[in-house]
Amino acid sequence: MWAMQQPARTTKRVPMDAKELARLDPWSFRTLDGRVLGADLLVIGTTGAFVVVFADRVVLSRGRLPGGSRVRRAARRFRAHLAQAGVHVETRALVCPEGDAVFPPRTVRGVRVIPRVLLTAEITGLHRVLMPHQVNRAADSVARELAKLS
Repeated sequence: MWAMQQPARTTKRVPMDAKELARLDPWSFRTLDGRVLGADLLVIGTTGAFVVVFADRVVLSRGRLPGGSRVRRAARRFRAHLAQAGVHVETRALVCPEGDAVFPPRTVRGVRVIPRVLLTAEITGLHRVLMPHQVNRAADSVARELAKLS
């Protein structure tokens, strides 16, 4: 009996902090190594594009978010690479602090701060804006461009 093989959906090195993202549907989401752009992970899927930074800890002081400028800069770069691939979606910046603490997600200066256990729910809980074939085409194109930069 002929059986379809599920294609590999992650790139070479994904940080150990990304265990939560292993629950993403591999047909609808692709995870890329984001270190070239200054992030930990890049996720593109049917619900949009996401830039993830795993922060050591998040202590807000005077409106400053540790890792906030880093993730915003990486989101701008990722958005530019997606635009080159012909995909124009909102790129969301996410910061996940260390530890297993669960707290209500919040937005600080355009960056969504969420606990790691809610990361998959945050990514999959949005409306669908892309089709799976668009996700694959964009992820392949961006992965090729990122390989040139590294």
